[in-house]
Amino acid sequence: MTPLVDLARRVAAEPGPAAVSRKLSAAADARAVDLIEGFQQEAGPPPADFAWVDLGSMARRELHCASDQDNALVWATTEAAASPYARDLAQHVIGGLADFGLRRCAGGFMADKWSMGLREWCSHLRRCVAEPTPDAVLETDVFGDLRPIAGTLDTAVATEVLLSGSDSMRLLHGLAACATSFHLPLGLWGRIRGDEIDLKRAGLTPLVLMARLYGLRVRSPAVGTTDRLVAAGDAGLLGTRLTGDLCAAFDLFTALRLQRQLEQADAGATLTDKLPLAELSRDRLHELRDALKAVKTAQDTTAWTFRTDL
Repeated sequence: MTPLVDLARRVAAEPGPAAVSRKLSAAADARAVDLIEGFQQEAGPPPADFAWVDLGSMARRELHCASDQDNALVWATTEAAASPYARDLAQHVIGGLADFGLRRCAGGFMADKWSMGLREWCSHLRRCVAEPTPDAVLETDVFGDLRPIAGTLDTAVATEVLLSGSDSMRLLHGLAACATSFHLPLGLWGRIRGDEIDLKRAGLTPLVLMARLYGLRVRSPAVGTTDRLVAAGDAGLLGTRLTGDLCAAFDLFTALRLQRQLEQADAGATLTDKLPLAELSRDRLHELRDALKAVKTAQDTTAWTFRTDL
Protein backbone atom coordinates (compact mmCIF):
# COMPACT_ATOMS: atom_id res chain seq x y z
CA MET A 1 0.00 0.00 0.00
CA THR A 2 1.35 3.41 -0.94
CA PRO A 3 1.35 6.40 1.41
CA LEU A 4 -1.25 8.02 -0.88
CA VAL A 5 -3.71 5.13 -0.50
CA ASP A 6 -3.03 4.88 3.22
CA LEU A 7 -3.85 8.57 3.61
CA ALA A 8 -7.01 8.19 1.52
CA ARG A 9 -8.22 5.45 3.83
CA ARG A 10 -7.56 7.58 6.91
CA VAL A 11 -9.41 10.64 5.59
CA ALA A 12 -12.19 8.81 3.70
CA ALA A 13 -14.71 9.87 6.33
CA GLU A 14 -14.14 13.57 5.58
CA PRO A 15 -17.42 15.37 4.74
CA GLY A 16 -17.61 15.24 0.96
CA PRO A 17 -15.34 13.63 -1.64
CA ALA A 18 -13.81 16.99 -2.58
CA ALA A 19 -12.40 17.28 0.95
CA VAL A 20 -10.66 13.92 0.56
CA SER A 21 -9.16 14.95 -2.78
CA ARG A 22 -7.92 18.21 -1.29
CA LYS A 23 -6.29 16.34 1.61
CA LEU A 24 -4.50 14.03 -0.82
CA SER A 25 -3.42 16.98 -2.95
CA ALA A 26 -2.13 18.93 0.05
CA ALA A 27 -0.10 15.92 1.15
CA ALA A 28 1.32 15.46 -2.37
CA ASP A 29 2.26 19.15 -2.54
CA ALA A 30 3.95 18.93 0.86
CA ARG A 31 5.88 15.87 -0.28
CA ALA A 32 7.04 17.66 -3.44
CA VAL A 33 8.15 20.70 -1.45
CA ASP A 34 10.09 18.48 0.98
CA LEU A 35 11.79 16.73 -1.94
CA ILE A 36 12.73 20.04 -3.57
CA GLU A 37 14.12 21.46 -0.33
CA GLY A 38 16.03 18.25 0.38
CA PHE A 39 17.55 18.33 -3.09
CA GLN A 40 18.66 21.94 -2.67
CA GLN A 41 20.30 21.15 0.65
CA GLU A 42 22.35 18.42 -1.04
CA ALA A 43 23.01 20.01 -4.45
CA GLY A 44 23.28 23.64 -3.42
CA PRO A 45 21.43 26.71 -4.70
CA PRO A 46 19.81 26.55 -8.16
CA PRO A 47 21.47 28.22 -11.16
CA ALA A 48 18.51 30.63 -11.46
CA ASP A 49 15.10 31.33 -9.97
CA PHE A 50 12.58 28.62 -10.79
CA ALA A 51 9.02 27.48 -10.10
CA TRP A 52 7.89 23.89 -9.70
CA VAL A 53 4.34 23.76 -11.04
CA ASP A 54 1.61 21.19 -10.71
CA LEU A 55 -0.43 20.30 -13.79
CA GLY A 56 -3.57 18.23 -14.36
CA SER A 57 -5.42 16.75 -11.40
CA MET A 58 -2.53 17.73 -9.10
CA ALA A 59 -3.03 21.39 -10.01
CA ARG A 60 -6.82 21.09 -9.68
CA ARG A 61 -6.42 19.48 -6.22
CA GLU A 62 -8.44 16.51 -7.44
CA LEU A 63 -6.16 13.58 -6.64
CA HIS A 64 -7.44 10.06 -6.12
CA CYS A 65 -5.88 6.76 -5.06
CA ALA A 66 -4.52 5.92 -8.53
CA SER A 67 -3.56 9.39 -9.78
CA ASP A 68 -0.52 9.90 -11.94
CA GLN A 69 1.72 12.91 -11.63
CA ASP A 70 1.76 15.89 -13.99
CA ASN A 71 4.30 18.62 -13.34
CA ALA A 72 6.77 20.98 -14.96
CA LEU A 73 9.66 23.32 -14.23
CA VAL A 74 9.71 26.99 -15.19
CA TRP A 75 13.10 28.71 -15.00
CA ALA A 76 14.18 32.32 -15.22
CA THR A 77 16.61 31.44 -18.04
CA THR A 78 16.74 28.91 -20.85
CA GLU A 79 20.27 27.92 -19.82
CA ALA A 80 19.16 26.98 -16.31
CA ALA A 81 16.25 24.97 -17.70
CA ALA A 82 18.66 22.80 -19.70
CA SER A 83 21.24 22.41 -16.91
CA PRO A 84 22.21 19.16 -15.14
CA TYR A 85 20.81 20.75 -11.97
CA ALA A 86 17.34 21.02 -13.56
CA ARG A 87 17.55 17.45 -14.85
CA ASP A 88 18.63 16.03 -11.49
CA LEU A 89 16.03 18.06 -9.58
CA ALA A 90 13.26 16.77 -11.83
CA GLN A 91 14.37 13.15 -11.52
CA HIS A 92 14.68 13.43 -7.74
CA VAL A 93 11.19 14.86 -7.24
CA ILE A 94 9.50 12.60 -9.79
CA GLY A 95 11.05 9.54 -8.17
CA GLY A 96 10.01 10.68 -4.71
CA LEU A 97 6.43 11.32 -5.81
CA ALA A 98 6.32 7.86 -7.41
CA ASP A 99 7.35 6.38 -4.06
CA PHE A 100 4.55 8.41 -2.45
CA GLY A 101 2.06 6.71 -4.78
CA LEU A 102 1.75 9.04 -7.76
CA ARG A 103 2.41 7.09 -10.94
CA ARG A 104 4.67 8.55 -13.61
CA CYS A 105 2.64 10.19 -16.37
CA ALA A 106 2.31 7.83 -19.33
CA GLY A 107 2.03 10.84 -21.63
CA GLY A 108 5.33 12.29 -20.39
CA PHE A 109 3.94 15.51 -18.92
CA MET A 110 6.55 15.71 -16.18
CA ALA A 111 9.37 18.05 -15.24
CA ASP A 112 12.11 15.83 -16.67
CA LYS A 113 10.74 16.62 -20.13
CA TRP A 114 8.91 19.90 -19.58
CA SER A 115 11.62 22.19 -18.23
CA MET A 116 11.90 25.52 -20.01
CA GLY A 117 12.73 29.15 -19.41
CA LEU A 118 9.81 31.45 -18.67
CA ARG A 119 10.18 33.23 -22.00
CA GLU A 120 10.24 29.88 -23.80
CA TRP A 121 7.18 28.71 -21.87
CA CYS A 122 5.26 31.84 -22.84
CA SER A 123 6.21 31.44 -26.50
CA HIS A 124 5.12 27.81 -26.45
CA LEU A 125 1.78 28.64 -24.84
CA ARG A 126 1.18 31.50 -27.31
CA ARG A 127 1.64 29.01 -30.17
CA CYS A 128 -0.88 26.68 -28.56
CA VAL A 129 -3.40 29.53 -28.40
CA ALA A 130 -2.68 30.96 -31.85
CA GLU A 131 -2.23 27.66 -33.71
CA PRO A 132 -4.54 25.13 -32.01
CA THR A 133 -3.50 21.95 -33.81
CA PRO A 134 -4.72 18.67 -32.24
CA ASP A 135 -1.42 18.41 -30.34
CA ALA A 136 -1.71 22.02 -29.20
CA VAL A 137 -5.26 21.42 -27.95
CA LEU A 138 -4.03 18.41 -25.97
CA GLU A 139 -1.23 20.47 -24.45
CA THR A 140 -3.63 23.29 -23.63
CA ASP A 141 -5.84 20.79 -21.81
CA VAL A 142 -2.81 19.79 -19.73
CA PHE A 143 -1.15 23.17 -19.23
CA GLY A 144 -4.51 24.85 -18.68
CA ASP A 145 -4.27 23.44 -15.16
CA LEU A 146 -1.16 25.17 -13.87
CA ARG A 147 -0.45 25.90 -10.21
CA PRO A 148 3.00 26.80 -8.84
CA ILE A 149 3.81 25.13 -5.50
CA ALA A 150 7.52 25.82 -4.92
CA GLY A 151 10.30 28.13 -6.00
CA THR A 152 10.73 31.89 -6.22
CA LEU A 153 9.89 32.59 -9.88
CA ASP A 154 6.61 34.37 -10.61
CA THR A 155 4.70 32.49 -13.34
CA ALA A 156 1.74 34.88 -13.56
CA VAL A 157 2.70 35.94 -17.09
CA ALA A 158 2.37 32.33 -18.30
CA THR A 159 -1.10 32.12 -16.76
CA GLU A 160 -2.08 35.32 -18.55
CA VAL A 161 -1.00 33.81 -21.85
CA LEU A 162 -3.21 30.79 -21.17
CA LEU A 163 -6.17 33.00 -20.27
CA SER A 164 -5.75 34.89 -23.55
CA GLY A 165 -7.13 31.73 -25.15
CA SER A 166 -10.58 33.01 -24.16
CA ASP A 167 -10.42 35.15 -27.32
CA SER A 168 -9.41 32.29 -29.64
CA MET A 169 -12.54 30.72 -31.09
CA ARG A 170 -10.40 28.15 -32.89
CA LEU A 171 -8.90 27.00 -29.61
CA LEU A 172 -12.28 26.98 -27.86
CA HIS A 173 -13.72 24.96 -30.75
CA GLY A 174 -10.91 22.43 -30.41
CA LEU A 175 -11.40 22.13 -26.65
CA ALA A 176 -15.14 21.73 -27.14
CA ALA A 177 -14.66 19.02 -29.77
CA CYS A 178 -12.44 17.12 -27.36
CA ALA A 179 -14.91 17.45 -24.47
CA THR A 180 -17.83 16.22 -26.58
CA SER A 181 -15.93 13.29 -28.14
CA PHE A 182 -16.54 11.03 -25.14
CA HIS A 183 -19.55 8.76 -25.67
CA LEU A 184 -21.60 8.18 -22.54
CA PRO A 185 -23.10 4.74 -21.82
CA LEU A 186 -26.71 5.91 -21.96
CA GLY A 187 -29.24 3.88 -23.88
CA LEU A 188 -32.95 4.11 -24.52
CA TRP A 189 -34.89 6.07 -21.87
CA GLY A 190 -31.63 7.12 -20.28
CA ARG A 191 -30.72 3.67 -19.02
CA ILE A 192 -27.04 2.88 -18.38
CA ARG A 193 -25.70 0.37 -20.87
CA GLY A 194 -23.40 -2.49 -19.91
CA ASP A 195 -22.50 -4.26 -16.67
CA GLU A 196 -19.90 -1.74 -15.49
CA ILE A 197 -18.99 1.88 -15.94
CA ASP A 198 -15.62 3.56 -16.37
CA LEU A 199 -16.11 6.52 -14.05
CA LYS A 200 -13.23 8.43 -15.62
CA ARG A 201 -14.00 8.10 -19.32
CA ALA A 202 -17.78 8.11 -18.97
CA GLY A 203 -18.07 10.91 -16.44
CA LEU A 204 -15.10 12.67 -14.92
CA THR A 205 -12.99 13.33 -18.02
CA PRO A 206 -15.68 14.96 -20.20
CA LEU A 207 -16.86 16.94 -17.18
CA VAL A 208 -13.35 18.18 -16.35
CA LEU A 209 -12.76 19.09 -20.01
CA MET A 210 -15.99 21.05 -20.25
CA ALA A 211 -15.27 22.87 -17.00
CA ARG A 212 -11.84 23.87 -18.32
CA LEU A 213 -13.40 25.05 -21.59
CA TYR A 214 -16.07 27.17 -19.92
CA GLY A 215 -13.65 28.47 -17.30
CA LEU A 216 -11.37 29.66 -20.08
CA ARG A 217 -14.27 31.14 -22.04
CA VAL A 218 -15.15 33.41 -19.09
CA ARG A 219 -11.44 34.01 -18.43
CA SER A 220 -11.63 32.62 -14.91
CA PRO A 221 -8.33 32.10 -13.08
CA ALA A 222 -9.92 29.19 -11.16
CA VAL A 223 -8.24 25.82 -11.60
CA GLY A 224 -10.60 23.42 -9.80
CA THR A 225 -13.43 21.81 -11.77
CA THR A 226 -16.34 22.93 -9.59
CA ASP A 227 -14.86 26.42 -9.23
CA ARG A 228 -14.73 26.71 -13.02
CA LEU A 229 -18.31 25.48 -13.38
CA VAL A 230 -19.52 28.00 -10.80
CA ALA A 231 -17.59 30.80 -12.54
CA ALA A 232 -19.23 29.88 -15.86
CA GLY A 233 -22.63 29.75 -14.19
CA ASP A 234 -22.13 33.12 -12.51
CA ALA A 235 -21.19 34.60 -15.89
CA GLY A 236 -24.41 33.28 -17.42
CA LEU A 237 -22.65 30.85 -19.75
CA LEU A 238 -24.23 27.83 -18.04
CA GLY A 239 -27.72 27.79 -16.57
CA THR A 240 -28.08 27.72 -12.80
CA ARG A 241 -29.76 24.31 -12.79
CA LEU A 242 -27.24 22.73 -15.15
CA THR A 243 -24.34 24.16 -13.14
CA GLY A 244 -25.75 22.64 -9.97
CA ASP A 245 -26.39 19.30 -11.68
CA LEU A 246 -22.82 19.17 -13.03
CA CYS A 247 -21.29 20.01 -9.65
CA ALA A 248 -23.40 17.27 -8.05
CA ALA A 249 -22.35 14.84 -10.81
CA PHE A 250 -18.69 15.62 -10.21
CA ASP A 251 -19.09 14.92 -6.49
CA LEU A 252 -20.88 11.64 -7.18
CA PHE A 253 -18.29 10.37 -9.68
CA THR A 254 -15.50 11.32 -7.26
CA ALA A 255 -17.19 9.61 -4.30
CA LEU A 256 -17.89 6.41 -6.24
CA ARG A 257 -14.32 6.22 -7.51
CA LEU A 258 -12.85 6.75 -4.04
CA GLN A 259 -15.05 4.05 -2.53
CA ARG A 260 -14.29 1.60 -5.34
CA GLN A 261 -10.53 2.17 -5.24
CA LEU A 262 -10.36 1.71 -1.48
CA GLU A 263 -12.25 -1.56 -1.87
CA GLN A 264 -9.77 -2.63 -4.57
CA ALA A 265 -6.84 -1.68 -2.32
CA ASP A 266 -8.28 -3.72 0.56
CA ALA A 267 -8.56 -6.72 -1.78
CA GLY A 268 -5.02 -6.27 -3.08
CA ALA A 269 -6.36 -5.67 -6.59
CA THR A 270 -5.19 -3.22 -9.22
CA LEU A 271 -6.75 0.21 -8.75
CA THR A 272 -9.00 1.16 -11.65
CA ASP A 273 -11.80 3.57 -12.53
CA LYS A 274 -14.26 0.78 -13.39
CA LEU A 275 -17.28 0.11 -11.21
CA PRO A 276 -19.63 -2.92 -11.58
CA LEU A 277 -23.17 -1.60 -11.70
CA ALA A 278 -24.45 -4.61 -9.73
CA GLU A 279 -22.66 -3.24 -6.66
CA LEU A 280 -24.83 -0.11 -6.60
CA SER A 281 -28.10 0.21 -4.73
CA ARG A 282 -31.21 1.14 -6.67
CA ASP A 283 -31.08 4.72 -5.38
CA ARG A 284 -27.37 5.06 -6.15
CA LEU A 285 -27.95 3.73 -9.65
CA HIS A 286 -30.61 6.38 -10.22
CA GLU A 287 -28.21 9.06 -8.98
CA LEU A 288 -25.56 7.80 -11.39
CA ARG A 289 -28.01 7.83 -14.28
CA ASP A 290 -29.02 11.43 -13.48
CA ALA A 291 -25.36 12.45 -13.27
CA LEU A 292 -24.62 10.95 -16.68
CA LYS A 293 -27.68 12.66 -18.14
CA ALA A 294 -26.43 16.00 -16.81
CA VAL A 295 -23.05 15.46 -18.50
CA LYS A 296 -24.80 14.47 -21.74
CA THR A 297 -26.94 17.61 -21.60
CA ALA A 298 -23.81 19.70 -21.11
CA GLN A 299 -22.12 17.94 -24.03
CA ASP A 300 -25.11 18.66 -26.29
CA THR A 301 -25.14 22.29 -25.19
CA THR A 302 -21.40 22.57 -25.77
CA ALA A 303 -21.61 21.00 -29.22
CA TRP A 304 -24.30 23.50 -30.23
CA THR A 305 -22.62 26.53 -28.64
CA PHE A 306 -19.21 25.92 -30.20
CA ARG A 307 -20.50 24.29 -33.41
CA THR A 308 -18.35 21.20 -33.14
CA ASP A 309 -20.17 19.83 -36.21
CA LEU A 310 -18.26 22.28 -38.41
